[in-house]
Parts: sequence; C-alpha cells; structure tokens
Amino acid sequence: MKNAMKPLVVMLFLFFAIPLFSQSFTIKPFYGYLRPQMTEVNRSIDTQMEAWRELLEEPLPSPGKISGQSILGGEIQYHLNDDYFLGLNVSRYRDQATTDYRSPSPATPGRFLYTREVEAVDVALHLDYYFAYDESSRLNKYFGLGIGIISAQAQSVTQSTFEMTGSKVALPLIDTTGDFSGTAFTALISGGLALRLVEPFSLWSEVGYRYAKLGQLEGTVRQIDSQQNAAFTTNTSFDFSGFYLQAGLGIRLPFGE
Repeated sequence: MKNAMKPLVVMLFLFFAIPLFSQSFTIKPFYGYLRPQMTEVNRSIDTQMEAWRELLEEPLPSPGKISGQSILGGEIQYHLNDDYFLGLNVSRYRDQATTDYRSPSPATPGRFLYTREVEAVDVALHLDYYFAYDESSRLNKYFGLGIGIISAQAQSVTQSTFEMTGSKVALPLIDTTGDFSGTAFTALISGGLALRLVEPFSLWSEVGYRYAKLGQLEGTVRQIDSQQNAAFTTNTSFDFSGFYLQAGLGIRLPFGE
C-alpha cells in the first residue's frame, strides 16, 4: 500500500512549493464519493465464499462487496487565461470485503478469516472551462476534461484453522497472503460549481465520470509452508471506473489579491 501513497506525497509538496513562486493558484482540498465497477472482483468473492462454505461445511457469512466508498484528495488549480483553468488533482480510494468467522460448536473448533482489500491513488491533469468566468461573481459554473494515471494495490488474506473431522475433507492449516499492484492511464469528464465566499475562500462541488480500467494485477502469493513468494497474476479484472462526487474548499493564492 505504501507505493500508492507516493503521488500524494508529491501533491503535498506541490501544495506548499508552487504558491511560493507563482501567481493565480488555488488550493482545493476535498472529500468525495466514488462507486467503481468492481463486477468481476465481487463475482470472484461470491464464488470463492460459496466454495469455502461447501468445503468447510460451515455457515460462513458474506464478506460484503468492493463497492462505493469515500475518497480524499486535493487539487492545485492555475488560472491560465479568461475562462480556462488547469488543475492537478490527486485522490485516494480504499475499500475492503472481509469476514472473520469462529465456529460456535466445540466439536468443530476453528476460525476462518477472509479479506480482500483494494486501494488506489489517481493523479490527473485536467482542463476546466468556466462559462463566462467572472471572479467577482458569486457563482461560476464549469465543464472539465482530464487525463491521468492510477496506481492500485490489492491484498488478499485467507486463513483457516478448522479441524477436518467426520465427513469433511482433511486439509492442512491454511494461511495465504497475496499482494498485487498495477497502473493504468485514466480519463475523466466532469462538471461543477464554484461559490465565492469571503476572499480568498470559496466552496465548490463537482460530479463526473472517471475511466480507470486496470485489468489483471501482478504480484506475489505467500503461503505459510513456503519461504518464498510465488509470482502470480489475478484471475479477475480490476476496474476503478465509475461516477464520483466531490466537494471542498478553495483557497486562492496569493492572499490579499
């Protein structure tokens, strides 16, 4: 997960470094919501859980789905000229599906832990067109297009200590961990509103759609009885494409202008 945070560190540096020697910049921290299209990932989770229920003969609860979740981020926006603004945007998404089941029966003691976690950091450069922009106006509307790069990390954990007795198939202790990653280009289309408050502050909100299909991720899988990580490629396609909504505060630099 650490590699996915590197673009955010760069963004934080730009937050403080660029305004020191530049004019007409706006810092825009934000909070939002993204609903990615994780159809294949969720289908795989359902299939795997059903197989484990049949194998362990236990009523394992559903771990849920990888679906809509909050996003955090920030943007540096530069006023190019007239109605055009250029922005550098970084956002972070994280979600997981997990279940931690312990058998209530003393005759078949055991614990089953299943976790699938994803995290993505998207860095995008986009051009916003404001309709008849006027910095003295209370409300400005805009339309935007952008391109970027998304860096994604995925982790899987499957553990079981159930003792196989009676009609159950004998299985060794299960402890498998997988770490996967991938990058891809992204594209987005958006529309938003900017509400001027007292200088240098404003409020803004934006809704849009981001295309961010990574496909299969590459990584390693570690098993408890193995001292080495085995190279592996996920058998599902990761797709972070989806509609998003975000809103935040705008702080215009330099102060007092």
